[in-house]
Amino acid sequence: MTNSALRFFMTGLMLSMLAACSTTPYQPSQPPVDDRSSEPTLPQPPETPAYPPVEDVTPEQPRSAQPAPSPQVQTPIKQSPAVVALLDKAEQARVSGDLRSAQNNLQRAQRIAPRDPKVYYSLAQTHMSLEDYDLAEQVALKGVSLSSGNNVLLKRFWQLLTEIRLRAGDVSGAEVAKLRAQKY
Repeated sequence: MTNSALRFFMTGLMLSMLAACSTTPYQPSQPPVDDRSSEPTLPQPPETPAYPPVEDVTPEQPRSAQPAPSPQVQTPIKQSPAVVALLDKAEQARVSGDLRSAQNNLQRAQRIAPRDPKVYYSLAQTHMSLEDYDLAEQVALKGVSLSSGNNVLLKRFWQLLTEIRLRAGDVSGAEVAKLRAQKY
């Protein structure tokens, strides 16, 4: 075989190997077919109107600039046993002075229950003890956003934020947090 024939053969072999590695083009699957063997039932209109009729009401007093306080309903948060165990381990580690272990346990609890404000409270406390005030404040603010409706937790978070900001040297921010804590 000559050199040019060998080169032609090798090029063809390489192209066929490359083509073998390619994927087929995307073809969307057919949507599932509904079983329409029975007659569909149409929703019946309600016998009474869904909304009461609007009455013409004239306000007796002008509205104040302050919005009316909305009733806060405290919703209990159900914690999984794993989260409770991790919170307990973190507290024991924090009491014994092992803040990094406490932080690791709390971060694990956070991955298990990312909407549990109690995890965020403990984690913010731990970050504050580690003198990571920026992260402690961020975690505490996330906890505030998850605690809406629970005035006890909101007060505790704002008190914690007051302490975090004082330790960080943010006196004016601490005053704002203190005022927010007094609202609850």
